[in-house]
Amino acid sequence: MFLGFLICLSQTRAQESALLTLPSQVTDLFTLLYPDAKSIEWQYTADRYTADFKNNKMETMAMIDAEGRLLQTSTEIKITALPEPALSLLADKFAEEKIDQAMISENAKGVITFTAVIDKTDYTFDASGQLMASHAVVLSGQEKAQ
Repeated sequence: MFLGFLICLSQTRAQESALLTLPSQVTDLFTLLYPDAKSIEWQYTADRYTADFKNNKMETMAMIDAEGRLLQTSTEIKITALPEPALSLLADKFAEEKIDQAMISENAKGVITFTAVIDKTDYTFDASGQLMASHAVVLSGQEKAQ
């Protein structure tokens, strides 16, 4: 899901970041939470501000509403940091496939999930490593052509 979100928005990222005016509530919270963030790119969609950035050298996404409430975060993690049951399931189902990316996410209610990306499909697991869902990553026209 995170990878798909990033790919779908990559086409307009530079333009939107340059033109976007952020509410002070959004920038205040972001600066408080991520004082060392680097390479920050902002998007605005569906009443939400999304920042894609590097935090401690890891790709990170933070989604904040206009009132300055943190809605969701996702951070790239090492594949070995996925819960053991998730790693076992993926090894059994996809013995010949490579895990392309792994993320940990937390929503506004504090619910933690993990995502593994394999061959353009996101596999989402709960905090204990049980499979919750899988979704094909939607690619924009430019990514499909590559």
